[in-house]
Formats: sequence, structure tokens, C-alpha cells
Amino acid sequence: DELETMSERKYDPFYLRNDDKEMFLDTVKPYWRGRSNFEQWRRQIPEDLRLLRDNGVVFIDRKGVRGFGETTAGYSWLLNVGLKGIREAIDERRSRLDLAVPGDLEKDNFLKSLLLVCDGIETMAERYANLAEEMAAEEKDVVRRAELLQIADVCRKVPLNPAANFHEALQSFYFYHTSIYMEQNAASYNPGRMDQYLLPFYRNDIRAKRITQDQAQELLDCLWIKFSEPCLFQDAETAEVAAGYPMFQNVCVGGVDETGRDAVNELSYLILQASIDVQLYQPSLSVRYNMAKNPNSFLRKVVELISLGTGFPAFHNDEVGIRMMLNKGVPLKEAWDWNPCGCVETNLSGRMRQYTALADINLGSIVELTLNDGVNRKSGEKISVNTGNPAEFESFEDFMKALKAHLAHTIHATVVGSHLLDEICLERPVPALSLTFKECIENGTDYSAGGAKYNVGNGIIMIGVADLINSIASVRKLVYEDKSVNMKELCDALAAVFQGFEHVQELCLNAPKYGNDEKEVDNIAADIFTYIADEIEQYESKFGQMTPGILPVSGNTPFGLQVGALPSGRKAWKPLADGVSPSGGTDLGGPTAVLKSVSHIPHDRFNQGTLLNMKVEDELLNSEKGIQQMMALLKSMCSLGVFHVQFNVIDQEKLLKAQKNPEEYKGLLIRVAGYTAYFVELGKDVQDEIIARTVQKQII
Repeated sequence: DELETMSERKYDPFYLRNDDKEMFLDTVKPYWRGRSNFEQWRRQIPEDLRLLRDNGVVFIDRKGVRGFGETTAGYSWLLNVGLKGIREAIDERRSRLDLAVPGDLEKDNFLKSLLLVCDGIETMAERYANLAEEMAAEEKDVVRRAELLQIADVCRKVPLNPAANFHEALQSFYFYHTSIYMEQNAASYNPGRMDQYLLPFYRNDIRAKRITQDQAQELLDCLWIKFSEPCLFQDAETAEVAAGYPMFQNVCVGGVDETGRDAVNELSYLILQASIDVQLYQPSLSVRYNMAKNPNSFLRKVVELISLGTGFPAFHNDEVGIRMMLNKGVPLKEAWDWNPCGCVETNLSGRMRQYTALADINLGSIVELTLNDGVNRKSGEKISVNTGNPAEFESFEDFMKALKAHLAHTIHATVVGSHLLDEICLERPVPALSLTFKECIENGTDYSAGGAKYNVGNGIIMIGVADLINSIASVRKLVYEDKSVNMKELCDALAAVFQGFEHVQELCLNAPKYGNDEKEVDNIAADIFTYIADEIEQYESKFGQMTPGILPVSGNTPFGLQVGALPSGRKAWKPLADGVSPSGGTDLGGPTAVLKSVSHIPHDRFNQGTLLNMKVEDELLNSEKGIQQMMALLKSMCSLGVFHVQFNVIDQEKLLKAQKNPEEYKGLLIRVAGYTAYFVELGKDVQDEIIARTVQKQII
């Protein structure tokens, strides 16, 4: 349906050649009509969930229109044994099957599909080897000819065989990484802890003097360029929720190893340097920082990268990440080996099956439904449970009881949809991804069907955290404590978008706000998000306990367009706050106060990750004093138990100029929410939301 409009759409336009359009209309569309997962989903979606989705309370179509993604393959195993070794494991497992035993025939068919995948990857590598040799034969430059012949030699060896050196390890990784993306159109296939599984190859080459540090750096820089070549193809609606062509290829450095000891090494620094050298929008670079184990020199290098203003790296509190994995049922020894996935989710390479962000829930809409007896203000439809006329709530407890009823209804409907999508997606196996999950081979079961070692229930993501907290705080303060406005007047003001009720809006805006280290507001955050975690975790799925997270991508912008005025003082149809960040312009106490407020959210329990954005003036990191202050701020964040923070370090005027003259700022990178994108490629609504974020004018 978008074939003729996708080149003109607001978010992430694509331009198709006429012959590609003809091929789609003549071949692809007729075959897939009526067969796609998305069409099955649309036909079967429960009515209560459809109402919530169509009215912008829930976004849950993502899994129906994308491949799996949101995982980390077992790259290390491939590099160390090659496809030959994996074939041997498959053959050995097949030898133990008895096709007379029920279920073993299905297992054998699955294992044979893995062998077909091996054939395909080997063929691809052979084609690249042949092409490199053909190019070498025509190359006049002696140096370039030698490079091409080396490329051909490497492609003949890997990924068929175990990698014998650093170059081969990188090439083997990239062939397989590309194969996974070719299998399904998806985001967030994550390279993971490259400084750990590539380290033996690097060290062996350095010791044998086969490579210099500069040569290794050049190879990494070349791989970083390759990471930025693909971009995510999405439908228009999904592109609004994840704008900027994001691929979410998350590379991680730092943290601790499988023994709990410092994992920072020389390759950690080279990987950080690759992002400094290349400064492209991919890969997403994340840091696991363990305050007790990682050295100060590592933290300083991280801050130097932050100061460049590329939005990299995402900074993760390692101890909280470990506890998130424990909360997913992973033993401590393996929890030490966790890696950030996609935006800020937690994952294990080659061992964990999950869909980390199945659905998003609009917390601004939850407030609106509470104050409108389940009626959506924009459409006028009744879409949630009956909780009564809010003017008749006798106490703050009555208000909270109603709000929790709408939360519970929305979460329940979302869980039902999650179970349905799980069933639909069983028809979408991923043998290329399953290939490096050892337990998928042992169990004879595809990744999609739960073959991995650890299977985790889908993630339900909260969007509009600050809007929810600030609205609750305003209602409690204005209606039930100060009694400066009654509930009817407040509801009338919201319905009128504060027109004629400017005095009510002023009261709402002046009410206490999240992000300022105010105990009364922060306690609301702790209580309501503990309730949300409890509500989600009570549900089981065929793959395990359902899981909560707070990572909006860019969904806070389209969600805000569905929400009217709120008791926080926010006007109607404006973007919601992103992640666990305060609403733009309401955090007045500096970054330390923000961190102290954010620490009241139970991060460990939101084990699909929590995301905090901060924007600081670029001049603050132009001095040694600024570097040291940022290092101290990050240590404070870890002490407070906050999971994640990422920074936009940029002059506000530059953003305004880029919005006005995009042709002059094509290379301007910006942190959106868990990923970096080119600012000028974002829709204006998303640009405006980023510009409106509070600029911190001091670090400490």
C-alpha cells in the first residue's frame, strides 16, 4: 500500500526504481498476499487490544512486520570452529536421532536446514573470493593487487575454517553477520562483546608480529564502515516509532569477564578508537563500566569519546546489568558475560532467545483514560475499563486505584497479543540465526520455537515515564493536598486544552516535577514503577516470564500526538518525555539531581533496560576539569544504581541551524534514544523533541 508514497513519507523515506516496483507488483505482492505474518496478525488481533492500538495506547505491530532481531548470535563459536566445526556438531546430533521416535523427524528436518545455511554462507564467501581474484587480475597498482589477493585468500579460508588470525576473525564474523541480516528484515542483531571474543586473535597476531596495532586499527575501522552500509526498511507506522533508519548493531566493551574480573583490555581501547576514527551512525557502541573493577584510564577514554558529540558510547552500569540478567533467571557466572542489545536491553551471546521490545505502552494515555473514565479524548471511543467519574474520587487513593485499573487492563491485553504473536511467528523460523546457538542444535529446535539455552518472555516497554509521574504528582498536590483546584475543574481544563483555564495550567506547571531530587515526587516514581513491574512479571508465556523495560526509541513523539493535555501542565498533542528522562525544561537542579530522581525507578526489575538521555553544552567537556567532572558524574550514577545514560554534547544553536539548513549538516550525528542517527534524516517532530530537551549548563 505504501509503494507510491514511501519516497515522500515523513519518516525514513525510501526511493525505489521503477523496475523494482514492477517486480514487487508482478511477483512479490501476489505471492505474499494473505500469507504474511502481518496479515495473520491483523486478522486475529483481539478487539480490546485493537481498540488500544488504534487509539495510540499500545504499539504492538513491530513483531508482525519485522524479523526477530533483538538478540546476539554465538559469533565466538563460529570464529573458533568455523562452519566445518558447526557441521560436525550438526552431524553428530543427527547421528543420535531415531526417526522412528515421534518428534525426531522434525528435529532432523531442522538440522538439515542448518546444513543448507552452511552451504549458502560458504557459497557467498567463495563468490567474494572469486571477485577479489578477478579484480586483482585487472589491478595495475601493486599494493592494491596484493590487498585483493589477501582478501581472496581470507575468503577462501573463512568462515569455512576456524579463523587463524585477526583479519580472518573479522571477515568470518562479517560474513555470518551479513547472513543473519539477509535471512530476515530486522533490526538489532548485535555483535556484542567484540573486545572479548576477538582478543585471542589480536594478541596472537601481535605476539607473532603478524600485525601491528595500527594495522589492526585499520581493519577495525574498515569493519566500522561496513556496519554503516545497511539501513532498516520499515513501514511508515513503525518508522515513526524508530526513526532514523536504525540498525541497532550494538558493540560492547568493558565490564567483567566470566570469572568476575576486570575485562578491559587493549582491544577495548582500539574499539573505542574505531568509533572516534570513523564517526558514522553505526555500529551502536556501548560501554559496560564496572566501578569496582574497571580502570580509570578506560573511563577517561570513554569520556573523551563522549566529548566528541557523536552520541557514543551508551554508558551502562555493569552491576545493574548483571542483576537484570539474574532477574531473567541466568546464573551469576553467565550473567557476568551479559551484553547490551539493541538500545539498552540485556542479552547473552548465543544463549538467549527473547523479543526485547514486543510492545510499547503509552503512559500519557493511561493518565488520560483515568481522568476520562476509559474514553479516548481524541477519538471519543470507549477503549478501556469503567473507573467512574473522577470528580467522584473521594481520595488520592481512589485516583490511584483507577489509574492502576487502566494499567492492568492495558498490560493484560498486551500480554494476550504477545502470546498470539508468539504463535504466528512460529511460522517464521530463523535457521541462519539458530546456527550458532549450540542448544538449538542439541535440542533440534529453531531459535524462534525456543531452542536456545535461556528463553525469556517478551518485553513490554513503558513510554512517557515523566509524564505519568508528573501527572500523578500534580493531581495529588493540587486536588488532594492543597485543594487549589477540584477534580472537575482540572478535567474541564484538560478537555479545553487549558484555553480559558490558564490559571489551572500555571498551577500544573508549578507543581513538583520529577528530575529535581524531590522526595515526594521520587517516591511516586518508585511506587508506580514497582507496581508496573509486579503487574507485568505476574504473566508467563511459553518462553518464560514477561519482562518490562523503558526504552522509547522515538516512540515518545508519535505517542504524544495521541495524548491530550495532562495534569503535568503539558499541552495536548506534544511529544511525551523520552525514556526515564525528565520532561524537557522541567529538571532545574542539574544532572546530579536528575540522577538522584532517576535512581528511584527500580532499574534492576526493568530487565529489558532503562534509558536516560542527557544533553550538555559542548564547551563543558573542552577542558581537563570538564573531563574529570564527567568521570565523577558517571561514577555517581553507578553509585546510585542507575542503569544507563547517554549524552548529546552539542551546541543548541547548531541543532537549530541544522534544522533550518539541512544540506549544510548532513553528517551531524545525534543521540535519539538508544541509538544514534543523522539529525537531518529525522522527522521534524523528532528533531523538535531533541531540541526541547534540557541543556545541562554544568556537570556537577
